[in-house]
Amino acid sequence: MDNAILNQFQTTIVILDERGTIIFSNQAFLEKSGFSKEEVMGVNAEWFMSDLKSILMNQYGQTYLKTKKGQEISYWIEVNHLEGQDQIGLILADIKMSGLDPLTKLPNRYLFQRHLQRAIEKANETNQLLAVLYMDLDRFKFINDTLGHTYGDLLLKEVSQRLKSCIGMGNIVARMGGDEFVFLLTDLQQVNDADLRLHKVLAAFQEPFQLKETEIYVNPSIGISLYPYDGDEIESLITNADTAMYRAKKRGHYKVEKASLDYSAGSYEKLMIENGLYSALAKNQFNLHFQPQIQLKNHKVVGMEALLRWEHPDLGIIPPAEFIPIAEETGLILPIGDWVIKHACQKIRQWLDSGIQNCKVAVNLSAKQFLQNDLVDKIQNVLDEYQVPANCLEIEVTESMMMYDIESAIHILDQLKEKGIHITIDDFGKGYSSLQYLQKLPLDTLKIDRSFIFDIDTNPSSKALTNAISNLAHALHMEVIAEGVETKKQLRHVQKLKCDAVQGFYYSKPLSSEAADRYMLENNGVETIKALI
Repeated sequence: MDNAILNQFQTTIVILDERGTIIFSNQAFLEKSGFSKEEVMGVNAEWFMSDLKSILMNQYGQTYLKTKKGQEISYWIEVNHLEGQDQIGLILADIKMSGLDPLTKLPNRYLFQRHLQRAIEKANETNQLLAVLYMDLDRFKFINDTLGHTYGDLLLKEVSQRLKSCIGMGNIVARMGGDEFVFLLTDLQQVNDADLRLHKVLAAFQEPFQLKETEIYVNPSIGISLYPYDGDEIESLITNADTAMYRAKKRGHYKVEKASLDYSAGSYEKLMIENGLYSALAKNQFNLHFQPQIQLKNHKVVGMEALLRWEHPDLGIIPPAEFIPIAEETGLILPIGDWVIKHACQKIRQWLDSGIQNCKVAVNLSAKQFLQNDLVDKIQNVLDEYQVPANCLEIEVTESMMMYDIESAIHILDQLKEKGIHITIDDFGKGYSSLQYLQKLPLDTLKIDRSFIFDIDTNPSSKALTNAISNLAHALHMEVIAEGVETKKQLRHVQKLKCDAVQGFYYSKPLSSEAADRYMLENNGVETIKALI
């Protein structure tokens, strides 16, 4: 293109020779930098622009343009190799107009897709491998809701800096929106190279993030798709990596899943679940199941845990692990949580009217429920509506729900405790297990996570930890329930370790509402409950 025409462009343009020396700069560049044409021509461009070697290798990137007045102006550079010439064209775009995310200064979705398209075209010609990594931060919404959006933004900035430092030359990381990031890896010689880069990404989360005076640990869930095996188009590569990430998130924190065409329907299923949730309450598709809790001292039923179930008309029974995270994301967890408390109290009232004693029912609270300002009033209103004594209702919370704002958590739990509601900490040992905070919380019961009980008869560490937790709880005047007791050997071990009660398949699987009625009627006042096994 004629240089006179380039001088008319408002876009900042620089042309380099193969050594990186400036052989042309348009008028826009001269005006922005403040240098004259004579001061620029023949000078290596690295003197004016930071990180230029990396940008030339990646074909794009962020730079700081040094001006004659000593200022540094941020620009996004795109690299173009001029056809038929050993020359390189640099186009400098204003950072606000470049397709960069304004918060993290990473490429946004649009810019990422543009570069992925270019990478696919190049890979198609050279038979090169590409990898797309789709990453989501676990519990980011909880951090946002608890500490506030200022801390959430700080965390996203810190995460972005770490990710940029570990992705390697020739690769790109972008922010897709919210707490989702996506990587394009182009420096692959073989499939295993993607795993090596992945390990570096995971290592970036080993240390806590310092947000003002608060340290936060955050874990990622990551899905991976490979070109050309998992797709040969932008949409299929991103979608398959996203689907794999969703499966990783369902498996638990800090997980990685690779794309599989067998799971390509996962996104469609997720969409069906999300859409179905909006009408599930109105269409009466939810119901409660109940799992008995058995006291070990006299082998009596001391309570039931209410467990939510969803009977989808097309997908059948959907496990809570699949729809609860979606309900959390959409905010539907609040009306669903209200429904659970209401129907649990209805069941308590029904059992009381039938003359059943010891009909305490435990209800799990979600993080969003726990953070409601009117939580205590809501629960009290339901208790009043069904004339249920407060000591018949048990509220279960997890450690992670409380650790970010312990003072507020204590205040809420104190209010519930004053009403006479039983308070239990669920899945103890799975989260923070902070002794400092545990002694401050007004708890009645501590439930040992099933992961300790699963191999308690074969793993000395699980046995020792269960013993320590049991002793600690009793020293703090709390009762102990062992979750997930499925065998006689496990039962004997938790008895020796002085657990007060057990819950698990050894005595009963979760029961439908009608089956729970029969179970309670048959075992009301019975000294010895029959085991299933």
